Amino acid sequence: MDDHPEGDDIRRQVEYYFSDENLPTDRHMLTLSGGWQNLPVSINQICGFKRMRQFRPKKQVIAALRKSAFLDVSEDGKTIKRKIPLRGPTMFDQSGNDSDIVHDRASMRDSAPWPNDMRAKTSKSVRQLPARPQQAKKELPSGMTKNMLKPHGFEEYYVDGPLTPAEFEEEQSLYDADKSFVERIEIAIQRFKSKRRMHEIYSRVFNKWMNFGGVTSGPRQFTGKIRKQDLEDKDAEDIVRMMATHHVDWDRNDTNKWHVDFERLAKGFLSSYYPSYFTYTTASVKRSTQVMRSFYNYLLSHSVCPEYRSDILAARSICDQADIELPAIRAAGLALPGSFNIAVSTIVGGYYAGQSDGHPSWDDTDYSVNWPGEMAARVGMKTEEAHVVFKMGVVVYGTDEQYELVQEQGIQSIKKVREEEVGLCVTSIELASPDVLAIYAEQNKSWKHKLTLTPLGKLRCEEWKVPSFDTWDLPHDVPKKPKYSTYEFWVDDEFLAECFVGMKLEAKVMELNCGLWVLDSVMNVHCSFYTKLVNELVVDSKWKEVRYLKSKETQTMEAQEAEEEEEGSS
Repeated sequence: MDDHPEGDDIRRQVEYYFSDENLPTDRHMLTLSGGWQNLPVSINQICGFKRMRQFRPKKQVIAALRKSAFLDVSEDGKTIKRKIPLRGPTMFDQSGNDSDIVHDRASMRDSAPWPNDMRAKTSKSVRQLPARPQQAKKELPSGMTKNMLKPHGFEEYYVDGPLTPAEFEEEQSLYDADKSFVERIEIAIQRFKSKRRMHEIYSRVFNKWMNFGGVTSGPRQFTGKIRKQDLEDKDAEDIVRMMATHHVDWDRNDTNKWHVDFERLAKGFLSSYYPSYFTYTTASVKRSTQVMRSFYNYLLSHSVCPEYRSDILAARSICDQADIELPAIRAAGLALPGSFNIAVSTIVGGYYAGQSDGHPSWDDTDYSVNWPGEMAARVGMKTEEAHVVFKMGVVVYGTDEQYELVQEQGIQSIKKVREEEVGLCVTSIELASPDVLAIYAEQNKSWKHKLTLTPLGKLRCEEWKVPSFDTWDLPHDVPKKPKYSTYEFWVDDEFLAECFVGMKLEAKVMELNCGLWVLDSVMNVHCSFYTKLVNELVVDSKWKEVRYLKSKETQTMEAQEAEEEEEGSS
């Protein structure tokens, strides 16, 4: 019988019910399956679950479940169970019990019924409840404490509570429009911090971000313990300044010394400065952008600087964009340049030439092992494999002239005629067509004993000037128009899924004598809003006075010269 139209969803849902992740803590499923006993469960009961009622008809649901590599359906199609029984503790297990038998719910109750005379006693009598199984202590995530799991104010949908009339009047005074922006932002930073639980993972991001924007952090005005009586005669602004640990130099009221641009600062921090201190994993990026987004929301909701409202909204949208693009460029950096470009680089003596960790011949190779693209990207590629990958690319995408050159003169006729390091901006991505996928599928049947050929798509780019501080303080001449302003590269279809329009690359490219452009190597991958600010030049610098230390010999010589001058003058 043909698979159900939603067969993948059916298998995914039922496999989750029986999975190691769900089953040990699912009381109902444990009761049905017996845990370690792996008892067959009625498919009728499974189909009655809320998430399974949408799948019809039942016969096709059973047919879809028979295709599961994880579950075993009985011959009559009435029951289902795991192919490999569950191992490990479940919620019904006694602490320290090494038995292979799951405790049934009934066995957890007292075996003897309550006596009739006990039932007749007054309501003040306390019945002895059966002993509960000892529950395992909940394990905390690595690097976390119980206190860190409490609400901290950086949750995705966290908002500050409503203000009382008195608090509203207080904030109207604190953020008075007549005050300079420097005064208001200093107060806002301290007030924001006082309303958040600044754990180290959030504080580190916040301090780096503030420092990058020109807000320095240091000890507060009063480093000792502040008593309540010390604050009795102080107003809200005085208290904020006494507790403040972030400061802005007052000379930055001069716009020539400190330009306020929330959006550009967000771009520069997340795209250029951030990678030096934090990782581009999804969790890390999301946590960092949430710190920034939370502060932007505070500025907006408390009307700290309404004159910059549109700029703050634009900066907040950069955080949303970073959540998507930063993990993507991390994946793209690991994937590129792809198998075809590595093959060409190997053939013409580029970056990947001679990097294969195996014997140059396939005679002693274990042909049962396939070589996926990411493995080739890490250890290079064998020469014979490179020839096959290159020929397949020419067959699929090459022009008639390129095909005839390889067919008549062989791969040894392919040479590089030009190489350069350039900045690239992705303008379009073309995935492999159904015809191309079919050609590669057919060829893989012939080559499956040696390698797996990955279908190719097209990555089109235009030249992009890479920002640099090398000449930032020198006169900027109008750059000459490059000879080549657009490029087209053939890249593995699966790797193109990690790329996006607007993504920036710093790469070494080669032009071949047959007219092809090749990504020889990719040094850096950047997001679409990549911005480099001169803030990076001074953000962590500490200016020191230059002092010249004199040696004893120099001091002695200077003293003798002074004496000679005095004698001569006398």
